[in-house]
Amino acid sequence: MKKYIQIFALTLFTLTISLLAQAQNEFTIPLSDPGKRSKLRVHINYGSITVKGTARKDVLVKYSSESEEGDGRKNADGMRRIGGGGTSIEATETNNQVKVQSDSWSHKQNITIEVPSGCDLDLHTYNDGDLIVNNIQGELELTNYNGPITALNVAGSAIATTYNGEIKITFDKISDGAPMSFTTYNGDIDITFPAALKGSMKVKTDQGEILTNFDVEFKSSGPVQKKDNQSGVYKVIVDEWKRCDINGGGPEFTMRNYNGDIYIRKK
Repeated sequence: MKKYIQIFALTLFTLTISLLAQAQNEFTIPLSDPGKRSKLRVHINYGSITVKGTARKDVLVKYSSESEEGDGRKNADGMRRIGGGGTSIEATETNNQVKVQSDSWSHKQNITIEVPSGCDLDLHTYNDGDLIVNNIQGELELTNYNGPITALNVAGSAIATTYNGEIKITFDKISDGAPMSFTTYNGDIDITFPAALKGSMKVKTDQGEILTNFDVEFKSSGPVQKKDNQSGVYKVIVDEWKRCDINGGGPEFTMRNYNGDIYIRKK
């Protein structure tokens, strides 16, 4: 069974869904102007997010909850166990800007979304979930606090941050002049770039190795000397990074982790 709430006012579309787990778990969000570029924002507190680029002209949201289902058995008082609470998701669209969110901290939500391939993404998940992107051409902002980030067959630029998990991204094409950063505390960083990449790498790992198959030479940055003219304090900061220019250099790409290896691959 499907339940729809659709409100059109000017270019505003708002959809709020609150369904039990046994309902058909998907809905479609129309775009105000399917011929123009779109942006998707997803924010959940507990669970996984998967976004796939397709040839569609709207946004399809599929979802499931891992809340415990009832099994029909009776307890000592003759009460049947029905299960936990249902799913709660809110989605809005205005001017091709789509936002999907769930505020639940107690029920794990797993959300899969299909969007037009030329779509910018801003994705956040906090607890116990994967963040997966496939076949997207756009600007990616990916944040996962406790889990890995994987983006395959993407084109454009990316900023990826996680605290506990691997970051793995494969670029088919890079946006010209767009800086990027990839940061994790515990996990490998594994980035594959096109062979024609022009970029300046700034890389650091505390407990791990830095590996690449690009034909480049990394150099260590030296101490940074600073003087505060107002207080007269002179300061020297030693914060060593490895740096190199690929194919003559370009925008800065920062890669930073504390416990794990860093791979910079040539496609």
